[in-house]
Amino acid sequence: MNNDIECSVALIRNSSGYLLSERRKEPFNHYYEFPGGKVEGSETPEECLVRECHEELDIQVNKSIYHGEIIHLYKNLSVKLHIFEIIKYSGKIKAKETQNLLYANPFISSHLFLESTTRILNRLRLRELFYITPVHFDNIPQKLKNTDNANYFIRLRSFGYSISNYILAAERLAKFCLKKNIPLIIDKKFSNDLGDISIDGIHFTSENLNKIDNYEDIKERKLIYSASCHDLNDVMIANKYNFDFIILSPVISTKYSKEILGWENFKIISDKSNMPVFALGGIKISDLELCKKFNGFGVSGISDFWN
Repeated sequence: MNNDIECSVALIRNSSGYLLSERRKEPFNHYYEFPGGKVEGSETPEECLVRECHEELDIQVNKSIYHGEIIHLYKNLSVKLHIFEIIKYSGKIKAKETQNLLYANPFISSHLFLESTTRILNRLRLRELFYITPVHFDNIPQKLKNTDNANYFIRLRSFGYSISNYILAAERLAKFCLKKNIPLIIDKKFSNDLGDISIDGIHFTSENLNKIDNYEDIKERKLIYSASCHDLNDVMIANKYNFDFIILSPVISTKYSKEILGWENFKIISDKSNMPVFALGGIKISDLELCKKFNGFGVSGISDFWN
């Protein structure tokens, strides 16, 4: 499927949440979306952002941060979304197109929102370093305890755990992550057994990914959804169900009988992904910049990350 539409969206926030605009046309009439619109002709995404904010909100964008792009698949439509966080603007926001405006938190609001809304916000929650816990994870390394405003988040891997031991590990890790404001991703295997333990996302193995039947398997959109991918087929499934990010492996080495990708193949497959891609498999934290050169978003690992 080709990208049928390319858009720039503006994230403007106050104490109540993000600014959202009500659609007055089909499809999704009366659903709320972020301000913005289609990239026209030879416009750059940033030029589109400036134009749309002026036309729609009567403001001039003075400073913004670009948070990359995602591609969201609707039933009969593919939309590439360029995400901009507005840091500074001049003028007073008003609805120049007579649309309803509101500030809200789409994760908890009862209003109707476009499907892509929470994916856009989840994109902002990602960090470049993704720590995967070792087997029988016991202690949080001191280097992580001493780090503030960390550029990392954590997956509690379920391999080797009983349900009861996984719950105990999740409780301990959730307290640490909540205190440090670090997103915690847990495995789908035990995702229905954690009760009210605070988590931020659910990770699907490649096997889980290939068993998805419908959107009901990933219906809790306030969570971040990730998946392990080993080939292009896995990536296409993650694209189909609009996952938030994927881990692509093995890139450099593996303990299992999977074919090593190498960085060139990593890039070829990453280019087909509709979401950020993390490299895994013999990867070190120091490989981050190299990973980015091959279209990766971040790096993931166990041994080099935790030791």
